Amino acid sequence: MLDRFFQSIFVSKWFRTEKYQQFLLFSFLILTSIINFLLCETIYFQPLHSADQLYSPLVILDVFSGKGIKHWYFPPSPYFFPDLVLMSVLYFLIPFLYLPTVYGMVQMGFVTLGIYWVLNEFLSKHQSLLFLFYFQTFIIIFSVLSSLLNDNPLPFVYFFTNAHHSTGFFFSFFLVSVLGFNLRKQNWGVYGNKRNLILRLFFYWIGFSLLYLSDRYSFCIGFLCFMTVYHFEIRKKNSRRLPKVLGWKLNFFILMFLLLNELTFYGIKHTLQIPNSFGILLKSLSDKSADRIFFLSYTYLFDVSKHIFYQNGSLLLLISFCLFTVSKFPFRIRILLLTLIPVLLLLLIVVGRFTYLHPYPIRYLFPIWFLCFLGLSWFLQTVCNRFPISLIFASFALWILVLSSFPKPRQAVAESFLTVTKQKVSYDFEKPIRFWSEGKKEPFPIDNQGKPYRWITGAFHTP
Repeated sequence: MLDRFFQSIFVSKWFRTEKYQQFLLFSFLILTSIINFLLCETIYFQPLHSADQLYSPLVILDVFSGKGIKHWYFPPSPYFFPDLVLMSVLYFLIPFLYLPTVYGMVQMGFVTLGIYWVLNEFLSKHQSLLFLFYFQTFIIIFSVLSSLLNDNPLPFVYFFTNAHHSTGFFFSFFLVSVLGFNLRKQNWGVYGNKRNLILRLFFYWIGFSLLYLSDRYSFCIGFLCFMTVYHFEIRKKNSRRLPKVLGWKLNFFILMFLLLNELTFYGIKHTLQIPNSFGILLKSLSDKSADRIFFLSYTYLFDVSKHIFYQNGSLLLLISFCLFTVSKFPFRIRILLLTLIPVLLLLLIVVGRFTYLHPYPIRYLFPIWFLCFLGLSWFLQTVCNRFPISLIFASFALWILVLSSFPKPRQAVAESFLTVTKQKVSYDFEKPIRFWSEGKKEPFPIDNQGKPYRWITGAFHTP
């Protein structure tokens, strides 16, 4: 009845027009932005304002307050682009204390627009909007579910975080998608000449270079996604396939890209304090036998799987849904899932067990959850493709009311850190105190032995 009312008043006049579709998309973005803001202020507030996540806003604060960044001990992935670029823009537009929340909201807005743009290559605008509805609904439902089940950590917070690979992954995924479309259109003769393609490839070189220098993990995932899809696409026999590039040209292009960017990154590491990840890894492996490495690897994966089983019920439910519906996923998503699962598990072992010793670095598996949501959304969009548009907006309005009733811990968290008077504190306290005091308090981070703690910190304790 509700849908009939909307159709009788609006759809009969606007449904076929471009303005109607733009109005629907704009309304969708407004409602989902409110929902994502509430998610960041309620369910995800604590992890978004933890010590690790406050790295980006504090770097920006030091940059624009004149303190500079040379005193920082940067993470191995400094996240200069696009994380710090977007954070810099937001710094001038919103209050400093809302940067993590608004960043999460804006990031998901860009992800939504990116998905919508990509889907328009395959679906109608109505179907694309329906896909986005299922995608956003999955994020909401699984977020609430992970909170109710007391998941530790909350696995879907990485849709909203900054400086923890998610922004880089979204950016690389978008670049790869656009590059694929442009190559295909060039193969069809849409662009007419190679000059336009060369210009576009130059911009891709710049984009991927910025990503590589900021987050090599996200670059590797994006590169792997492109090469996987490219390998299968060029084998197609129809005219819609990607153009095949000669092997020696592709290999030369890749080697030059890696060489030039590694030289640039080498210079950045000697200017700023960024750890040498490969050096740390080689040192960690040098005193271990092959049997020992194998033993530590499979026991580490076993511990991670136990953690997921006992403390991540929402992930188990998501994986269960995907196992029953994966045959209905688009071919590219199925291929990417089959490729990324072993690769990400390997990276989990290499980084989490032998390089930086994370007990449970679930963020390295984040691309899997993203692809699962994409696959499930595609499945529902094809099965339930007549879902009324009016009910979509009604359901979002209901979610806004529900999430508005959730407890908001902002004031309590701020007061708990502002009352700390110690000058020497642990890593977990140093950045939150600096953040909530807006840089007025500058405690000194120490480890368990009372020595200076020099890991992703901006405290002034450099020699």
